[in-house]
Amino acid sequence: MRTASAIGQALVILMAIEICEGLIFLTGSQCAEYGKLCHAADFAGPFLGGHVKKHYEAIKVGDLKVDRMMDTNRLYMQREEQEQWTKKIIENWDAEMLLPAIVSHRSNGEKIIIDGQHSNAGAVAKEGANFLRDCMVYENLTPQQEAKLFLAANKHRKAVRPFDNFRVSLTAGDPVAIRVDREVRAIGNGLEISGSPSTHRVGAVQALLALGQTEGMVQRVLAIASKAWGFDQSTWDNLILRALGMLLDTNWDQADDVRLIKVLKKGGTPAIWKQNSVRLTSGGGGSSSRSYPMVQQMVSDYNLGLDRDKMLILKAPRKTAK
Repeated sequence: MRTASAIGQALVILMAIEICEGLIFLTGSQCAEYGKLCHAADFAGPFLGGHVKKHYEAIKVGDLKVDRMMDTNRLYMQREEQEQWTKKIIENWDAEMLLPAIVSHRSNGEKIIIDGQHSNAGAVAKEGANFLRDCMVYENLTPQQEAKLFLAANKHRKAVRPFDNFRVSLTAGDPVAIRVDREVRAIGNGLEISGSPSTHRVGAVQALLALGQTEGMVQRVLAIASKAWGFDQSTWDNLILRALGMLLDTNWDQADDVRLIKVLKKGGTPAIWKQNSVRLTSGGGGSSSRSYPMVQQMVSDYNLGLDRDKMLILKAPRKTAK
């Protein structure tokens, strides 16, 4: 029995780690089984230093509270980042992708969210306060035990690579991911998306997904870039792809791809375009703001010698979270 319990605890620890890292997606029934497994293994976690009671429960999101001392907004984020992150969750809301929350059920009856605060705010906004959320509930933890769980869920969380998220999105049938994958492959020559960029592999996953919000954008951007600089790792640079996307987003029907390709070639290699853009960026900013000087140069060079009615227009970048 001792060996079986140790094996059970090890399995649950691995599952808990992978759930926190977003590597496992559980259905309601699977969450129930996960809860039973935790109970059977009498799992307390490697960070609690003792046995605690816990169980699976579906709880109304409006009944889940945030303790100010364990508020990820206050401890890890500035106000603008809080609002942007919650807004992003709401904009991309899918109830089937909501992972279980980790909850502490205190002796005074309060149910405090240890992990899952932002997604819970999204659930309240999209589904209402009575929406039932799967939760792993710990009973009567001490303040020290709650703090340790909070740190385990937030401070030491390993970020999931964009490419891994992309692969999971493909499996889940996400329409943007499917569109991006299809348009990249449509370029030919074995071009594909990868976590390791190379001559025939595009690693700028986040840039591709941003471009993929518009039908045909990924394929057009990659076609222009590959005709200007060939199939090379530097051709698929994040800033390069974003700059071309920003230009085409404003000038989809106005831009002449043949002329644009000539402008890009004349301006030098992707490395030179990127170097000049970064040099002109006035400190800080996300990928969009760092790409903007490049867009300015592209538009300026493109418009040389053209009549006004054939010129491209320049649009300021949208303000995004860093």
